[in-house]
Amino acid sequence: MSFSLGELPDGDLAIVSDCVLPADIKRIEYYRDQRLFMLVYDLPDHEGDLMHYELSAGVAEKVQRRSSLVVIEPDKATGKASGYYASLIQVGELQNFQQLASA
Repeated sequence: MSFSLGELPDGDLAIVSDCVLPADIKRIEYYRDQRLFMLVYDLPDHEGDLMHYELSAGVAEKVQRRSSLVVIEPDKATGKASGYYASLIQVGELQNFQQLASA
């Protein structure tokens, strides 16, 4: 299973999966200090999936302005892409990317 992060024409950000997910995503946790996402599913016994790549500063800045992300995955029955919004929970201190760029 692999994930990609992209920007939609309307400006929303989307996480795209190439496989059907184990369940609907209950929330997406974003760890600001590490610039990593954790996908938390609507399954009581599942710990979630950590996305194992750190976001660039430019993308992380866009993520910090969001309260939700679009999740796109193949439909279980048809295989066609389908999407829904999931809440984005941000953990850690707000990063000031203008300060980081000038340092």
